[in-house]
Amino acid sequence: MAHPQIKRALVAVYDKTGIVDFARALVDEFGIEIISTGGTAKHLQDADVPVTLVEQITGFPEMLDGRVKTLHPKIHAAILADRDNPEHMRQLAEQGIEPIDMVVVNLYPFEETVAKPGCTFEEAIEMIDIGGPCLLRAAAKNHRHVLIVLGPNRYSEALCILRCPPGPPLAAPGDPRVKVAADAFDTTCCYDAEVARWLGQQPTLDGWPWLEAIFGQNWGALRYGENPHQTAELLESYEYSDEPTLPTAEAMWSSQDDMSFNNYVDANAALGLCAELTHAQWSHACVFVKHTNACGVGVADNALEAYQQAYLGDPTAAMGSILVVNFDFDSTFVDAVMQTYDRWGKAAGAGGFFIEVWVAPTFDRELANLVRSSKKWGERVRLLNVHDLSGPPNPDQKEIRTIAGGMLLQQRDLVGLNEDIWEVVTERSPTEKEMDDLRLAWLICKHTKSNAISICKDGMLIGNGAGQMSRVMSCRIATWLANENGHADQLAGSVAASDAFFPFRDGPDLLLDAGVTAIIQPGGSKRDADTIAACNERGAAMLFTHTRHFKH
Repeated sequence: MAHPQIKRALVAVYDKTGIVDFARALVDEFGIEIISTGGTAKHLQDADVPVTLVEQITGFPEMLDGRVKTLHPKIHAAILADRDNPEHMRQLAEQGIEPIDMVVVNLYPFEETVAKPGCTFEEAIEMIDIGGPCLLRAAAKNHRHVLIVLGPNRYSEALCILRCPPGPPLAAPGDPRVKVAADAFDTTCCYDAEVARWLGQQPTLDGWPWLEAIFGQNWGALRYGENPHQTAELLESYEYSDEPTLPTAEAMWSSQDDMSFNNYVDANAALGLCAELTHAQWSHACVFVKHTNACGVGVADNALEAYQQAYLGDPTAAMGSILVVNFDFDSTFVDAVMQTYDRWGKAAGAGGFFIEVWVAPTFDRELANLVRSSKKWGERVRLLNVHDLSGPPNPDQKEIRTIAGGMLLQQRDLVGLNEDIWEVVTERSPTEKEMDDLRLAWLICKHTKSNAISICKDGMLIGNGAGQMSRVMSCRIATWLANENGHADQLAGSVAASDAFFPFRDGPDLLLDAGVTAIIQPGGSKRDADTIAACNERGAAMLFTHTRHFKH
């Protein structure tokens, strides 16, 4: 990594491991002037390393038992000045300030201090570092011109950098200086979060601020949590993304504060599936979700057909569900949705119909008013504009789940129709029509709680077995729901997806007996040969995706 010429370094460390040898190398090998504070300066002076005290630079003594040392314009201006900006350099010269080109800082050990038995509140407060994080943030902002050294484990790396020929101060994504700057901000972020977490455990505070420090902003109270006796709040991610999200959605004629915890969880599940169908090039897709699982999905060439297919998938479960569509619509479509029960529900045996949340790319005021003017249930529905469902998902965002005493983080499952690795393992290949339904079933299954079995026919979800302890039970539920909801005739020639491999052939046998003619699954079982044989015996097709989609 090339670096600008370094003439002055500010060294202020709590952990003094290796600092003498490092500072001596800076002076002896590179002729760098060392500026230091308090205990660090004394430590270096005792080892005969020449040091310029900070108060000699600032003309101001350390104050408040060392709480104020480097918090001075002559220090921070020296770090923050853009060397390529003539006006910055003119102002430095006018004030007699020489630039600082290197910042060597490690922070007070707050976490280790509060972990010690018997640590008092006052002792912990004194271990909250103020100057160190300020120095790191300033240096990280000006990383094009200032070399950041975060601690003893970076000293040898810094020396290697210094031994390279000086280069121009050009930093861009991919430049190691950008990564070091990111590490510095990560250090201060985690440090502040640890302080907030500890303060949040004190009796006078509520325990939440540390989450905001780490994950996001814009707290807002929700109506309640999973149950009315549980409180809940919404936290919006700091990260900008083109991905459609609920926290950034526009609420139409209904505040997002009216949303409950369950509304958000279910709407997020529906939005995720509908967005994935959009990425898979279905121009008209409708998704109904209940308790995070799809209870109706329809894809078609026009809006009304897609909606009708989605609703009739399971009219009983659609009652009180979440609806997400990926297309713009007009008043005719709104009227059809508001008249769903009269047009289709009664004949299908449903007891009633209303939607908790309706998410769409666009609700203009006229359409929103049309929905909410309904005397039946329109005033209760929350209408949310996400503007565009085709935005790419954010691969850097992590999935986070709390467990008692901790948190679990993982990458998001963003693998979709990776057909380049799919494999036909049976004697017969799927027909083109079956392939269309297999793609749909596979994506629905991916977004269904494990163990998951999704059955589709003609662009429609006709049975979804979700969240069962055995895969064969999910097969039973999926086929039973298809029959229960009037799709017995559609089972013949339908397709099925399984989110993980079949451990035995009992699941495929049950699906094949019901009329399924093509199955898609990851494969990988010791008994794959048995399930393949089951399909071959019936003339059915089977695909292995070699990708599992467990969803717990």
